[in-house]
Amino acid sequence: MRGLSLLLVLVLLLTACGGEDKGDIVAFCELAEDGVGMRPAEGEGELAQLDALEDAAPPDIREAVTTVANASREIDEIEDLQELFDRAFALEEAVATARQEIRTYTQHHCL
Repeated sequence: MRGLSLLLVLVLLLTACGGEDKGDIVAFCELAEDGVGMRPAEGEGELAQLDALEDAAPPDIREAVTTVANASREIDEIEDLQELFDRAFALEEAVATARQEIRTYTQHHCL
């Protein structure tokens, strides 16, 4: 009985944690095709769209999307040290590269 209880707890924990986040390719493609992330975000609505793009991004493009999103965030909202460095010293180049990666990804994965 105890083993069954432990198994149930383990299953509930794995379900609650969600396992591997695969993103949402359909939502990502819709947002990317609408041009989200291809220009600096202005206002709360566009920042919310960037957040949605980042949340929907599949793992193999998420780093580029995070780079673009962080370019529009306040400095105290950025958690990754490399992103902080890029923001301080190489923002334009990092964002241009990330946007090109997003364009290429969208061309190959979004129909």
